[in-house]
Amino acid sequence: MTQQEFQTFADNYTSADFDRIKMVWNGKYGNEFDDKNYNFRVQLCEFLIPQLDTVKLELIKDLYCETAKSSEMTFGVYNSFHLFAQQLLQRGGTQYLLDYIKGASHTMDTGISSGRINLTKERAKELLDFFDNKRANTTDKEELRLLNDYIRHRLEFQCKQTA
Repeated sequence: MTQQEFQTFADNYTSADFDRIKMVWNGKYGNEFDDKNYNFRVQLCEFLIPQLDTVKLELIKDLYCETAKSSEMTFGVYNSFHLFAQQLLQRGGTQYLLDYIKGASHTMDTGISSGRINLTKERAKELLDFFDNKRANTTDKEELRLLNDYIRHRLEFQCKQTA
């Protein structure tokens, strides 16, 4: 695709375009892994990096989540995965916290990479408060699994780092 085609895709992205970036896996791992959207997804990510702070958060979320899913099959993680995590939390705040955690929870690689963030003190505090409130009040077993101490410590660390 050309630069203009990538830009048009990004500028006009809606949930109707999700099929173009979603993981479509062949059921195999490592060198035998195939995902018909993988190359497009990674090329789009690379194209968007210089302008991530203006890209639609819905597109950033979908790229982050689908890239996280493929990490299980490729035994690695996209090298700029953390930049998408940063955008979800700094710009999206509490609205995208569970999506961030889901992406971070796929593999050890996504867990480590998604931790390479630097939040403002205000945003980190807001996320930590939301996290604690959500964990204290949810009865959903999947949410409880996601709202774990590993992620809480990460948010707490961000509060202290930016103090």
